[in-house]
Amino acid sequence: MKIRHAIIASAALAFGPAALAQDAPQGTTDCAALQAQYDQHAAAATAEQLSQAKAARDEGEKLCSEGKTEEGAAKLKEAISQIASPTQQPSS
Repeated sequence: MKIRHAIIASAALAFGPAALAQDAPQGTTDCAALQAQYDQHAAAATAEQLSQAKAARDEGEKLCSEGKTEEGAAKLKEAISQIASPTQQPSS
């Protein structure tokens, strides 16, 4: 009987995190990943590029925090495209 409980517990541990990860809202992850991507590109951008992209980034961050993840992600992608070189455009 103890072996059976150990097997069930092992299975729960193995499959539990994967099941929980599927329940996480995808938009939140996209916003966070896009904000991190923006920050990476910002490190290599010129001051002029940053000043143009800042408003779009701020708007995207605001929309994401309000739960409007699709609109926020679109704004963040716009901001990234303003500071990234053509070979480093945001992934869709």
